[in-house]
Amino acid sequence: MIAAIGQLRILPDRRVNLMKALSLIKRAIQVRASIVVLPELFNTGLHPENYDEVEPLEEELSMILRLSERKDITIVGTVAEKVEGKLYNTAIVIHRGKIIGKYRKTHLFPLLKEEKDYFSTGDELVVVDSPIGKLGLMICYEIRFPEIARYLVHKGAEILAVPAEFPEARINHWRVLLRARAIENQCYVLGANCAEGIDRYPGHSMIVDPWGNILVEAGDRQEIIMAEIDLEEMKRIRKEYPFLKDVRKELLSDVLEVER
Repeated sequence: MIAAIGQLRILPDRRVNLMKALSLIKRAIQVRASIVVLPELFNTGLHPENYDEVEPLEEELSMILRLSERKDITIVGTVAEKVEGKLYNTAIVIHRGKIIGKYRKTHLFPLLKEEKDYFSTGDELVVVDSPIGKLGLMICYEIRFPEIARYLVHKGAEILAVPAEFPEARINHWRVLLRARAIENQCYVLGANCAEGIDRYPGHSMIVDPWGNILVEAGDRQEIIMAEIDLEEMKRIRKEYPFLKDVRKELLSDVLEVER
């Protein structure tokens, strides 16, 4: 199947961002992608002036939900979500006009005032059983936590989807960490970063295979990238090289929570 990433140029204008996201999804549909991943907070960016304008989730995403009703594509990204007076950085998974899964960011970036001073943390890690496979959801900063990725894989994740707003100063970390999470968990990793915009994000979204090979990597502009991924090949690799089965769960259960 074809996996795509919509590398978005996020601006301070929330409505423009939503229209840009819609346009990238349409392009993913044109190339017959089965999944498209958008960056972190693709509706608001990290612009606090946008946070008060956020509507209830189904209304905020109404155009995207309508577009997906008749299209066989799974859409992933994160948006600012308001719930009972609290704001969450929420990853959503959409298919056929419905939100079939969501995950609220559990680890906020401590050095970023625009995030830590405004957003509340989620309290549950999530694997979504989607039409294209089991999706483990991680958001930006969380790619630094191998424990999260391993927990998601032990819960069945075949693909790790990582929407992000990763900065230029540490883009080398981004490139290494995405590959590391793929290698150690023998899974596909789809990392969607922002590009350009007022905050000058560097892009370099990428799709990484279970060997840690970069199948495709974006540049520093708004664009869509795509690659063929094969979950049967991933299963073959895990069977031929059964490294995940060697994890001694009795020693690591407190980290992985696999026995709970």
